Amino acid sequence: MVARHHERYDGSGYPLGLKAERIGMFASMAGIVDCFTALTSDRSYSNAKSAHEALQLMYKWSERYFHPALIEQFSQCVGIFHVGTLVELSTGEVGIVIGQNRVRRLKPKLLIILGPDKHPYAKPHTLDLITNPSLPSGLPINIRRELPRGAHQIDPREFFLE
Repeated sequence: MVARHHERYDGSGYPLGLKAERIGMFASMAGIVDCFTALTSDRSYSNAKSAHEALQLMYKWSERYFHPALIEQFSQCVGIFHVGTLVELSTGEVGIVIGQNRVRRLKPKLLIILGPDKHPYAKPHTLDLITNPSLPSGLPINIRRELPRGAHQIDPREFFLE
């Protein structure tokens, strides 16, 4: 497992250039964990990415570098957006994760609190990304990025007080 965790699904890895199932299940899993850890850690050549950004990249790379089913399983285990995470949508709106989707972790349920102009909505509304919402132009609405706590002077914890 340790010797093969840099092998890649398409054979582009090292040290042996093994492909697909020849890498082995445990080594393939270790390679995914190693890559995720590298992406989410500060390195001399790159700043740490959020878990969401890292998984988006890894999904993009699946089938070439990683077994797609293992990437999906990994994302299910890790989870991406915890309840209370502040996110910005592709629409420019800002929301708070209020529920997980156990089938598709990249599509949580959100409470949308700021409009694209970053002004608060008079009445926040919910949006469940599992329904694959889209703009009138047909472009999908998705999470653009995770925001740090305190962005736009918002502390998501305040929305969960009773």
